[in-house]
Amino acid sequence: MRRRRAFTLACALALVLALLALPTPLLASSTPSRFSQPVEPVQEVFYVVESGDTLFSIARRYGTTVSAIADANRLEDPARIYVGQRLMVPLGDFQGIEPPHTLPYQVQFAEGLADIALRHGTTWRALSQLNDMVSPDVLYAGKTIQVPATEGGRVEAALHFTQPHDTLLGVALRHDVPPMRLSMANRSGSLALMYPGQRVLIPGETERIVQPPLLSARVDPAPALQGETLVISVRATHLVTVTGELFESPIRFFEEDGVHYGLVGIHAFTDPGLHELHITATQNGGSSTNIGGRLLVQEGQFGYERIQAPPGLLDPAVSAAENDLLDRLRPTFTEPRKWSGTLQRPGDGTISSHFGTRRAYNDGPYAGYHGGVDLRGSTGTPVYAPAAGTVVLTEDLIIRGGALMLDHGWGMLTGYWHLSEIEVELGQHVQQGDLIARIGNTGLSTGAHLHWEMWIGGVNVNPMQWLEPFHPWPEGW
Repeated sequence: MRRRRAFTLACALALVLALLALPTPLLASSTPSRFSQPVEPVQEVFYVVESGDTLFSIARRYGTTVSAIADANRLEDPARIYVGQRLMVPLGDFQGIEPPHTLPYQVQFAEGLADIALRHGTTWRALSQLNDMVSPDVLYAGKTIQVPATEGGRVEAALHFTQPHDTLLGVALRHDVPPMRLSMANRSGSLALMYPGQRVLIPGETERIVQPPLLSARVDPAPALQGETLVISVRATHLVTVTGELFESPIRFFEEDGVHYGLVGIHAFTDPGLHELHITATQNGGSSTNIGGRLLVQEGQFGYERIQAPPGLLDPAVSAAENDLLDRLRPTFTEPRKWSGTLQRPGDGTISSHFGTRRAYNDGPYAGYHGGVDLRGSTGTPVYAPAAGTVVLTEDLIIRGGALMLDHGWGMLTGYWHLSEIEVELGQHVQQGDLIARIGNTGLSTGAHLHWEMWIGGVNVNPMQWLEPFHPWPEGW
């Protein structure tokens, strides 16, 4: 018995020594450990909340968690999200197409899945599956979707809608494109038998024909922000009259060098979310073409201010009379355009109060907002015209103090309040950079400063947006 036990122990010891002598890879598990892989940096995407979304559904779509999204966006209550809200989403184990095989694409106004698919050499069904779309109605101007990253990249070509009796040779000759190149650019569909309204890519051109006679319709910026200016530019194949509607209000268009421009002021209290934009082109014969789409308006980042003021200056009767005077100027629309390109600052002072700041006076509620930008400056500091314009108001007002307004054309007006001196006369035309006034501390003011505001179509907007290019104006503007 003792000999058998000693033999067993000797065999066990020999087996352990043999295992220890084996090469390391043979001892490793055949299943690679997730901890042995290099750690990937956390990826992030931005997602705009749509109707019916919850934080849970968004998290499930991107393979992450509700708490991860809430932490990334500092959400105090994950249940309180709203349509149009922009969320940063830390990606988890996303099970869709791998990111290296897709590229982000921003949807243009009146653009459909079929248009985008044709440009990227795919089908609308593939795009729908790639972006988890249950309906094409989820598209809107400014929405970012994923498109396949093909070897050739995005097709640089115009989108042409065929007319009755069009042929492959006829379209090729009209656009000076070899028929074979035209056929290859439209490999996803046959051009042998054309039909009216068929989408055809014209390689080498960049204009996207929306719907004849409309050549293109562009909206900048998209998405839009509360309190900012929206520029709509429309091109047509021949002479038309362009009208539009947004926020249930008409849009006035001005034609210059074959392009119709519409400037829209987005009120600082506009509801964030999707809004319908409609554009109509009417030809000389009376026939019209209508296109429409949805535009996303995002919430602006506004602060809060409480101001102490003498009760007498807050009398509604005083402000009503002054507001009535200014409201008579709000519908002003003149031609031609006097401004060109970006504007310049009317003064060098730093900002002491930003546009859109929610305001309360004394112990009252935050019921209003700051309709302009306050620039610091001592009494007597020069104020210069930010753009060419015509003087349409010079008044000494109770609340706004020394007040001056310039009309720059196309529905753009700028105002300057609390002035100590006005250096121009009513009806005078000024150029960009001309001396127009001097900073003061008149009216309802807590200290010397310049209040600078801008109206677009009668709506107060942030003038600081116009100090940087936000729309691709033609060269020479």
